Amino acid sequence: MTQIPLEERIALQDLMVDYCYAVDKLTDVDELLALFTDDAVLDFSDIGLPAMPGKDSFRKFYDAVFADMSHHTHYISNFRVESYAGDTANMRAYVQGLGRAKDGNEVHVHVRYRMECVKQGGRWLCSKYQIFAGMPLPGSLDEIHGDR
Repeated sequence: MTQIPLEERIALQDLMVDYCYAVDKLTDVDELLALFTDDAVLDFSDIGLPAMPGKDSFRKFYDAVFADMSHHTHYISNFRVESYAGDTANMRAYVQGLGRAKDGNEVHVHVRYRMECVKQGGRWLCSKYQIFAGMPLPGSLDEIHGDR
C-alpha cells in the first residue's frame, strides 16, 4: 500500500463520521446521499438487507428508514485504511448502532463498515458501502427494515 498522507487519512475517516452523523439525524436524505458517487453501490446483504445499485435505489431505502425511525445513534471505532492509491482508498471500521423505530421496536447491532472511496473534485466520496455482521444480529433488524 502507498503510504497515506495524514490529511488524507483524516479526510477518509471524516467521510465515515459524516455518514454516521447524516444517518443519525434522520432528517436530510440529500445530505446523506451527497457522500456517495452517483453510481455508488450499497451492499447490506451480509446482514440480510438488500444490495442497492445507484443513488436512486438507496434514496428509497433511506427515505423509508428515516420515516420509520425516531432515533439513531452510531459509534465507530477501530478505523483502518486498508488500501490507498492517491485518488482511491478502502477503509473499515467497527460500528455499534442503536435505533428506535416509531412503533417502539429497538435495534442494537455490532457490525463492520467497509467503504470503497474515490476522490472527485478534491473531495472523498464513497463508491461502495458494505456492512458485515459482527456479533449476532438481533431479529429486530429484519423486523424493522427487512421489507426494503
